[in-house]
Amino acid sequence: MNLYNATPFTADYAFGLKKSGRSCLIIAAKATYDLPLRSDEPPRFSSNQCDLYNSDAYSGEAGQSAPLFENDFPPYKPNCDIILHASAHSEQPVTEMIVGFRVGSLEKFLKVIGPRHYRKSVVGVKPGKPLPFTRQPISYDTAYGGSEIDNPKAADEKHTYTSFMRNPVGIGFYPNRGADELVDRPLPLTEAVEKPIVGYQSTKPIPQSLGPVARNWYPRSTLGGTYDQNWSDNVAPFLPEDFDESYYQCAPEDQQCEHLRGGERVSLFGLLPQGQLTFTLPKVELPMQAILKNGDRHNLDPRIDTLTIEPDENRFTMVWRAHITIRQSIHEMGTLIVGKPTPGWEHARVVDKPYVSMRNLQLIKKRLDRRVTGQSQILESPRT
Repeated sequence: MNLYNATPFTADYAFGLKKSGRSCLIIAAKATYDLPLRSDEPPRFSSNQCDLYNSDAYSGEAGQSAPLFENDFPPYKPNCDIILHASAHSEQPVTEMIVGFRVGSLEKFLKVIGPRHYRKSVVGVKPGKPLPFTRQPISYDTAYGGSEIDNPKAADEKHTYTSFMRNPVGIGFYPNRGADELVDRPLPLTEAVEKPIVGYQSTKPIPQSLGPVARNWYPRSTLGGTYDQNWSDNVAPFLPEDFDESYYQCAPEDQQCEHLRGGERVSLFGLLPQGQLTFTLPKVELPMQAILKNGDRHNLDPRIDTLTIEPDENRFTMVWRAHITIRQSIHEMGTLIVGKPTPGWEHARVVDKPYVSMRNLQLIKKRLDRRVTGQSQILESPRT
């Protein structure tokens, strides 16, 4: 089996398992664009195309820090994930500001606050005055949440933890401490616009960030199904009956929308030094096909199911995904095609000859020219 990528994007495939228990082949393509410099300018195709992720990436130690990127090869996403890795930007120092984004009809806003700690007050403790900032990263590492040791005096191997499972890597969750013990402890750097953190409270706020959530975080973890004795005895190694394909969505629920088609308007608010930026997602025709070894050709249905915007890196990526069910054996698969194949490729396939694209021919010619030039310089160099 081989992959023919007729696009300038990155593309690859992987094997997966559908909820039905059938094996499938997943094909994904990722396009990278530079953000426009000014609003209403078209995004520019990036000369540096980002790779597809074969594993998860974190801001620090895996499982102990905020997720950054998730494996690009789930079989299917019912919706589109909108992910942002961004910072709040202000021309002048501020102690707080509201930032957000809009993609099509989906929008989200949150409040970013300067570093602050609990301080003593006449009623116990209260959030202290935030420090001013002009740029502050937005991350689940500094959103409400965290984990705390229940028995700090026990040996390391006997420690138990209480974690806030909506975000066990954040700050501000102190379940085992009284008010006096909260003094000088940090508070979250983000909060909901309409629900500020005004003091130590029993009602736990929903963490506010723009990145992905981990698979074991609540409520995403509840979508993975029930792995009990019945599953172990009667269903394993297949997915449980109550598995929900929404489990594959890595964005929080308020950052999911219908699959994108291209042409949607995108606006970023307070996430770039210049303030607001508005642009239109490019419309790209990206067919995918699978050709079996028996000659059968299947037109697939790729969907844009992941949009990742990285304002600090001046880029965004879109991921198209499709899959095909494996009927009997992986050996029945012949060629996977991403994009529209050239007539030359189609002819080479019919006559069963190797195909080299014009782009690859040009690269080969450049390498040969450099090699010949280098040899000529050696031959012409004076002898000593």
